[in-house]
Amino acid sequence: MKNVTSTQFNIFLAYPTCRKDEDNFYRVTKNYINIGTQIKAYLIDWEKMDGLPKCNIYIPAEHEVFIHCAYTNEFLSEEQITTVNCEIIDNCDLFVLFGGFKPTDNVAIQEAIYARNKGVAVYTMPDLSPDAINALKFAIICILKSGE
Repeated sequence: MKNVTSTQFNIFLAYPTCRKDEDNFYRVTKNYINIGTQIKAYLIDWEKMDGLPKCNIYIPAEHEVFIHCAYTNEFLSEEQITTVNCEIIDNCDLFVLFGGFKPTDNVAIQEAIYARNKGVAVYTMPDLSPDAINALKFAIICILKSGE
């Protein structure tokens, strides 16, 4: 596992991509932005109330419209998008795989494997249930304690 500082904690929130599903693209993207916003609220609460370090969460969905336009206009390939995401993952302490993944969601799975190989902890978060939220908090605490 990579060395984690206790002053700042970086999280990458991965989700099933839908670039080839034009009918559902905007609905799914908005959904994952909302999920990321909810997780951000928990992170802020934990920082203020429980003394956890400042947590930065990178939510690719917040940039997905730009990425989608570049992808559909062939300015960026799937491989180039993954390369950029991997550079971001290199600076993260935790990689969160959110939601259900199918074998066809190979981009997020490839990024999770990349994260694991780089020593970044990977947590599969099934939903926003209280148990999943508590498990996320526990994962962050365990990662921080492992760096002490």
